[in-house]
Amino acid sequence: MKKIIYLILLLISFSLIGCKKNKLKKPTDVTFMIDINRNISQQGHLIFNEGNITIYDFIIEGTRKEGEPVSFTKTFSQGLDITFDPKAPITELVYDIPQGDYTELVVTFSTRYSSSGKSIIVKGTYTNTSGTDFPVIYEFNDDDEISIISEDDEGEATIVLDKDISESSLIRFDPVYWFATVSNNLFDNADLVNVSGVPTILVNSNTNEDIYDLVVDRMEETAVALW
Repeated sequence: MKKIIYLILLLISFSLIGCKKNKLKKPTDVTFMIDINRNISQQGHLIFNEGNITIYDFIIEGTRKEGEPVSFTKTFSQGLDITFDPKAPITELVYDIPQGDYTELVVTFSTRYSSSGKSIIVKGTYTNTSGTDFPVIYEFNDDDEISIISEDDEGEATIVLDKDISESSLIRFDPVYWFATVSNNLFDNADLVNVSGVPTILVNSNTNEDIYDLVVDRMEETAVALW
């Protein structure tokens, strides 16, 4: 009798473990959006309002409290051009991610140098010390891999994905932060480039290089994926 009871308990235990594993494999529909910080700088002299990024690889890696680690990769051989927009889900970046309580979710994507385009472009406005506005265009065109740590938008330490609830993540860059170490003097003395008939502060690896060098190393520091 004891053997029979033991076997029954063992079968129940295996059944519960199997159910738990199956539950952890059930997917959550996840979509992504990419945007920039559109708030004016603390000094009130700089704001960004549009831009785009071209990516070639998009990777998601996650660690759960229970269940195996998760890893997904999508590759776009011709590049995927994405306009910064906080309200436009990117149809090419829709994933079925196993549900669970994630202690870490890292989003990584790569850019590539292109002779015919730019990897990242952000556009905004700089107001100089005399109160005159100038368009600002920042161009990044290089091979790079950007890794972004995810955060719960309500401040929770754990990101919970539930199979019954569709989820979205907003990846946000902060060009205002990128330019935070650029002084008014550098801006005021920047070379102006004629863009569509408008004098513009163009910043890239060939134009206004002193500003570019200050900006490029700060690009990844405050990027975040909000869930």
